[in-house]
Amino acid sequence: MKTIVRFRKLSATQATLLTIVMMCLKDLNEIVIDDCEVHVAIEEDCLCTVTALIVIKWGVPIISLCEQLQKHITEEIEAMTPFTVDKVHVVVKHLAM
Repeated sequence: MKTIVRFRKLSATQATLLTIVMMCLKDLNEIVIDDCEVHVAIEEDCLCTVTALIVIKWGVPIISLCEQLQKHITEEIEAMTPFTVDKVHVVVKHLAM
């Protein structure tokens, strides 16, 4: 996974949400985890928006995988935290051979 330089420390909430999303990504063998990036935006009223930039292995059905990932991330965050997921954006950066 790429390292993102931040000028401020992550809050415990952000770190928790990032960990949950990364666990969801690691559950899927079709994703190349080392090249993924995750961003979490926390809004008022316990809402969060997740953006996952992923690399998918060649030959995997992209749309169904992205839909599965969106559902999985939403379910896991809402089961483990008091947050409601507003949106999950999945961006496919490229395909890996």
